[in-house]
Amino acid sequence: MNQNNTINIRAIRNKKSIKKDLSLQPKNIHDQFYQESDDSEDEKILSKIGRLQTKKYKDKDFIGYDENLNKIQKKKQFQDTIDEFINKTENKDWWRVVRDELNNQDVVLSDKQLQMLDRIRTGKTAIKLADDYYFEHEDFNQFDLLSSYNPKRRFLPSKWERIKINKLVQGIKLGRIVLNPPQKVEKMFDIWENVAEDQVLSKYLPARIPAAKASLPSNVASYNPPEEYLFTEQEKQQWLQTDPEDRDIPFIPQKFKHLRNVPSSEQLTKDLFNRCLDLYLAPRIRRKKLMMKSTDFLPEIPKPEELKPFPTKLNFEFGQIDTTKSGQVKQISISQDGQLLGVCYEFAIAFFDTKTTKCLYTKWQSDDKQFLGLDFSQSGLICILQSNGFIILNSYIDKRQHPNVEDGEKANKQIQKNSNNVFEWNFELDDNVFQQLLEVKMPYDPLYVQFHSKSDYIVSTQPHTHVKSHCILVHSISKSSTSIPFQNMKASTEVQQTIFHPTKPELYIMTNKNIFIYSLTKQSLMKKLLAGNQQNSTIAIHPYGDNLIVGSNDQKVCWFDLDMGKTPFKKMSYHKNGVRRVIFHKTYPLFASCSDDGTINIFHCRISTDLNQAPVILPLKVLKQKKKESVMDVAFHPTQPWIYSASKEGVVSLWT
Repeated sequence: MNQNNTINIRAIRNKKSIKKDLSLQPKNIHDQFYQESDDSEDEKILSKIGRLQTKKYKDKDFIGYDENLNKIQKKKQFQDTIDEFINKTENKDWWRVVRDELNNQDVVLSDKQLQMLDRIRTGKTAIKLADDYYFEHEDFNQFDLLSSYNPKRRFLPSKWERIKINKLVQGIKLGRIVLNPPQKVEKMFDIWENVAEDQVLSKYLPARIPAAKASLPSNVASYNPPEEYLFTEQEKQQWLQTDPEDRDIPFIPQKFKHLRNVPSSEQLTKDLFNRCLDLYLAPRIRRKKLMMKSTDFLPEIPKPEELKPFPTKLNFEFGQIDTTKSGQVKQISISQDGQLLGVCYEFAIAFFDTKTTKCLYTKWQSDDKQFLGLDFSQSGLICILQSNGFIILNSYIDKRQHPNVEDGEKANKQIQKNSNNVFEWNFELDDNVFQQLLEVKMPYDPLYVQFHSKSDYIVSTQPHTHVKSHCILVHSISKSSTSIPFQNMKASTEVQQTIFHPTKPELYIMTNKNIFIYSLTKQSLMKKLLAGNQQNSTIAIHPYGDNLIVGSNDQKVCWFDLDMGKTPFKKMSYHKNGVRRVIFHKTYPLFASCSDDGTINIFHCRISTDLNQAPVILPLKVLKQKKKESVMDVAFHPTQPWIYSASKEGVVSLWT
C-alpha cells in the first residue's frame, strides 16, 4: 500500500482518535475504484442512477447523472423507420450493433464476442478451455455407463423391420404402392382458340347465367300520369317522412304537358349505381325449379275400390222377438264356424241361423235376473253371463259331450264341498235344444267374459265388487275351479275389460285410462300402455297379437303397436259420440268401430311382417242406421267380409 495512504497503527493501538488527512486521500473515491479495477473501458457505467428505472428519464433530454453529478445528455437516434432503413443500407455492420440504454451508446460486437454468444446459445462455455482439461462431445454417446452390458440384439438387424421392408417391397412389385406418383397438372387452354364469335364456350366455361332484368316502369312513372297517381300535399308529406327503404315508389310522380318539358332526373346517377350493384351482387348459380304440387308430398293412398272386399251396404235384418219382454240388446256374438249368431237381450238369449235368419232357440230369464253378455268358444261352447254368475251351453244340437266339461265334472265330484267357498260349480244337464252343461254362481255380476283359445279357461270382469281383488277372475272348466290372479289390487283401480292374448300366455287388462299387459307364466307386469283418454270403454287385439285398438267414451279410437312404444301409434276421431265396441276381422285386414251416434266405421289395416314398416290404416266406409239409433255391438263373420250389428231397439242387421 502507498505510504501516503497508510494509517498510524500506533495510534490505533493506543485507541486514540484517528485524524484523516484529506489531503493524503484521493480526490474522488470512484476514480480510485476504476483505477484499481480490471474491467475494460467499454464496461464502465457512465450513468450513476443506481436501481432507479430508466423509464423515469423517458420524457427528459438526459438519461441520468455521472459521477460528478453532471447530466448525461441523450444521443440523437433515428427519427423514424425510414432513417433506420437508410442507415441499415449504408452500414453493412448494422446487424452487429447493440444498443446500450444505460450508457446511451451503440456497441459494435466483434467476431470474438459473436463467437462467444454463439457458444452460450448452444449450451457451451463462453470461452473455449484448454484441450488438456476439457473436451466436448458433439454427438451423443451410445455407450452409456451402466453396470450391465448391451444385449446382442442391439448389434443385429431387426427381424420386424426386415418383415416390414419385405411387405413394402411386395406392395411395390404388385403395384399397390406407387413410388413418386405423377402429379396432376392442370391443363391450360386458350379460351379464344378456334372459337367463332357466335360459338358458345360450353366445353370449357360454365353455363352462362343471364343477369337479373330491371323492372319495367309502370303508369306512375309516366311524364303524364293519370290524376289518381299524383300525390296530394298530405301524401307528399307522408312520403317525405317515410324511410327510403319503406317507400312504395322511389320518386314523387309529376305531370308535364309535353315530353320536352321533362327535366333530367336528379336520381339518375344513384339509379345507375344501384343497377350496377344489382348486377354485381346477383347470385351466379343456376337453380333447378321443381314443378311439384302439394299433393305430390302425400303418400300414395289406394282407392277404396282396390281394397275390396269389405261391407258396404245393408243386406237384411233378422227377425225380431218381442222387445217388450226381451228388453234392450246387450251383446252379440257369432260362432267360430259362422253358422250361429247369438243375441243377448236383457231378459232373453236368441240364437239365429246365419243362412236362413231363422231363430233356432230362445232362452228366457225366469227370475228377476238379467242376461249381461255371451261369448262363443272355438270348440262350440257358449258362455252366457247373467246376474250372480254364468252358464255354459252346448252349441251342438246332437248334444255331444265336451271333453273339458267331462273332466270338470269328475274334478267337481272329488272336491269336497266347502261352505266358505263363494264360487259354486253345478254340473246339471237339461233337455233344451242347446243343452246347459254347467252353472257357476258368484256373489256379484260379471259384465264381460271371454274364452281362451284352448276353450278351457274363461276370464270374467266384475267392476262392481265389494272385494277389489275379485274384479278379475279366471275360471278353469276342466278343473272346475276359479282362481284370483291379482290378490293385491289398488282400490282406485277401475277395471273395464279383460281379454286373453290369442297366442301367448298374457292377459290384457283395460282400466279407465291405461292398459296393463300381464304375463301369466312369470306372474308379473310386462308393460303399461298410456292411452291418454278420459275413459276407455272397449278393447280388441289383432289376431297376430302385435297390435291392439282401444275405444273410449270421448269419441276416440287408439291404435297401439306393441313394438313401437307405450303411446298410441295413431288416434282416430271419426265418431260424434262415445265408442261402444271395436273388433278385428280374423281373416281379412279389416277392423270396425260402432258408436252411439248410429254409425259403423269400417277400416282397412295392413300389417307387414317387416318390423321397419309401420301399419297402414285407411278408412273405407261409414255404415249408418236407418233411424240413427245407437249401435250397441258389432261382430264380424269369421270367414266372410260381413259384419253384424245390433241397435238399441233390438234390430240385428247384416252388412255385406
